Amino acid sequence: MDEKARIELVLAAVQAAGARISGEAVVLGPGDDAALLRPPPGHELVWSSDEQVEDSHFRRSWSEWAGFAGFGTKAAGASLSDLAAMGAEPLGALLSLRLPPDLPAGALEEIARGVGEQLAAAGCPLVGGNLAQDPRGLGLTLDVLGHVPAGRAWRRAGAQAGDRLFVSGPLGLARLGLTYLEQGGDPGDPAWEAPLAALIRPRPRLALARRLQQAAVRPRAALDLSDGLARDLPRLALASGLRAEIRSADLPAPPAMLCAQLGVDPARCALLGGEDYQLLLAGPAELAGDELVDVGALVEGEPGEVLVDSKPLSIKGFDHFA
Repeated sequence: MDEKARIELVLAAVQAAGARISGEAVVLGPGDDAALLRPPPGHELVWSSDEQVEDSHFRRSWSEWAGFAGFGTKAAGASLSDLAAMGAEPLGALLSLRLPPDLPAGALEEIARGVGEQLAAAGCPLVGGNLAQDPRGLGLTLDVLGHVPAGRAWRRAGAQAGDRLFVSGPLGLARLGLTYLEQGGDPGDPAWEAPLAALIRPRPRLALARRLQQAAVRPRAALDLSDGLARDLPRLALASGLRAEIRSADLPAPPAMLCAQLGVDPARCALLGGEDYQLLLAGPAELAGDELVDVGALVEGEPGEVLVDSKPLSIKGFDHFA
């Protein structure tokens, strides 16, 4: 296929998965040199970009059980999660793909369907993008644009001493799924369905963010847990100029039975995590409930320091360049 045919295939596959390429906020969608979007009056724009690269984020061998659609759902979920972390509503997305010459027939359509699945669930139109050939391997970048009422975006800074710390769901599941695969586990084992789904099909917490934005009591600081609690919590604490104190027993860790099968400590797995794409939120105690798990608090102290069970945090989360 030439470039034009590939673009038409991607757009058709995205729409077949339920996503749109037009909408009330889309003045001009795919087909021109750039898209035109119209944010609601009184709102600020939120813009983020995330890239997924073969052998760094996704192994081609995984397509044997997850399909190439898994590459699309994984990449799109990561990007959309950044909008949830800011308390933003999706406005539009740009999809850029780097395609190796040896990509199997049908893989491009599968990837586009995976992206379309996530965009459809988020109510986010695909408004453009780019295709390029790259012999080094497969790469996917999704730029996402959102909007939030002026002055209401959640930042990493803004938390106050005494604020409680909450996470929006299980931590460490994606890491556990990755460890299972790296140890030669059978991806067809139904006992491992949840960890593998967390790894391949992350669900950005946009609906939860929407409810919290509309609530009487809202978070004062937030970020999404893409690199693990051990790396992301110090970032929030440092930005807010506070120390964090958490309790390992309160962490929503992966099932102990599955951890034991791999010789992994559940609390350590929850701390290291990575690619969970849950939200970490700081705010008043009244935020409790509505899927939020209280794991600790922010207090006066050394900015960015984290204590776990009253001891300094001694491990770090994921770092691409470590």
